[in-house]
Order: sequence, then C-alpha cells, then structure tokens
Amino acid sequence: MTALRSISGGVIWVLLAPLFYAGMSVSAKLAAAYLSVWQIGVGRFIFGLLVVPIIVRALGLDLWGRQRFLLTLRGICGSVAFLLLVASFQRIPLSLAMVLFYLYPAFTALLSPWITGEPPARIAWFFIGGAFIGTSLILWPHEASGTLNSGYLFAVIASVLCALTLLLVRRLGKDNNIYTLFFYLCVTGTLAGMGPLIMQENSLLPQSAAAWIGVAAVAVFSIAAQLTINQALLRIPAATVSLMMTIEVPLVAAFGVLYLGEPAGWRLIIGALLIFGSGIGLNLLPAKLNSKQYSKSSARGLR
Repeated sequence: MTALRSISGGVIWVLLAPLFYAGMSVSAKLAAAYLSVWQIGVGRFIFGLLVVPIIVRALGLDLWGRQRFLLTLRGICGSVAFLLLVASFQRIPLSLAMVLFYLYPAFTALLSPWITGEPPARIAWFFIGGAFIGTSLILWPHEASGTLNSGYLFAVIASVLCALTLLLVRRLGKDNNIYTLFFYLCVTGTLAGMGPLIMQENSLLPQSAAAWIGVAAVAVFSIAAQLTINQALLRIPAATVSLMMTIEVPLVAAFGVLYLGEPAGWRLIIGALLIFGSGIGLNLLPAKLNSKQYSKSSARGLR
C-alpha cells in the first residue's frame, strides 16, 4: 500500500512538473514584452537565492556541495542557456524557439562520450539524425519564410548548453542534492546578469504592474518546477520522468499557436514532430538499451 501511494503521488508530481516548466517558458515570453532579458533572468535567479537556502536549512541538507568547480560550470551553462532562451523568445515565435530548444536530447547523446564516458547506443544515431532533419526542415529557406535572425541561433545554442547541463548534473548528482544544483544556477545567473542589467539603458527595476507580475511569474514557476520534478524523481524512475517532461513542448507550442497567433506551417509541424519524436526516442533509450541506468539526477535542474 505504501509503495502504491508513493507511485500515485509520483504521478501527480510528474504531471505538475512539465506544467510548471511550460508556465515558466510562457511567462518568460509574455514578460519579454515589458522587460529586458537581464531583468527577467536576474529576477528569477535572485528569487531562487532567497528561497533555496531556506529550503536547504529546513531539510538539513548541505548547501555548498562537492566538486564546486563543476557545480559552478553547471550553473554557468544552465543560466546562460536560460538567458539565451529568453532572448530567443523576444526574436522568434515561442513555438519555434521551444521546438529548437528541444534539440537538447540529441546534443546530449552526441556529447555524452566526452563528458560522462557513455557512448550512445547505435540506434540513438537514428533519432539524432531525425532531430537534425527536423531542424533543417524548419530552418531551410523558402519563399514564405522571413530572414533568419539571431533568435534561431540563440535557441540552438541554449539547447547545446542545456545538454551540457544535463551531462554535468549526471556527474554531480551522486554527491549533491537538487537544491545545491539549483543554488549554483541562481548564483552564477545573478552574477552573469547583474552587470548587463546595471549597464542597460532601460531602468533597473520593472516600471509597471504587468512587468512585476511577469518577473514574479517566471520566478514562482521556476521554483515550483524544480520542487515538483524533485518530488517526482523520489517516487518513480528517472526514465519515466524524462519521458513525461516532453509534455512541455506541445503545451508551449500550442500556447504560441492558439493564444499568440503564431504561424504553424507544414514545415514547422513536420519538423516539430521529427524533433519531438526523436527526443522521446532518446529519452526511452537509457531505460531499455543502455547497460547503465540513469541516476535519479539525470532529469534534474536543467533550467
């Protein structure tokens, strides 16, 4: 009975996690109409700096962790990935940015031999190829398309950095808790964004109620996403959590198309299906094909 309750509770948490991550992405997109990238980023990271130490102290956990150089590197990769993703939201449609960002499972498979010493299974190359074919289909020049701008590049670079973050989390998760990983993300993100925030021509603080609500929404959804995915990983296998997290992509893309009126041509739809399907396939591989299982930290703290 206890095991059954644990699993049922895990299902609730794993359903909430992609909803909160989707809420964070949507909030960042909407807030970008009122705020700069630096205001959104620093607001999110400072909120984390205030909340995480309280949680860690209440749980009696270590805040500073082990392998601090790698923790800092993980924080840099994760925070820069978030800032670039927000910047891409300001330049290209939300649905397109999210689809391109979801290339990170393919980049994770490509980079894993050098970072974790775990080469991908042979069939993984099929999914990696499918993901990049989908990307080429979306970005291939055609008459109806606009000029490619930096937003596309930002989304792809954010995806690469997210892959690096995932692999570093895999290495660090055995010796560090999720709150330590998130704390370093907030520390490095605050330091990375504070200088540009001070030097920008716009005001330092949000100037309207809508702007303040936007910053608060991003910060609250961020903390909620971290807490729910951690609770889910305590109760059900990481491979299942990773698979369920893919729900975020269609949720965010649907919001962009249906609410924001973003275009959804056949290139985007087919390309998105290729990228999304390949990501699901790659998320399923660790549980079925790899000789080593992902640790519980494999899906933690990406953003």
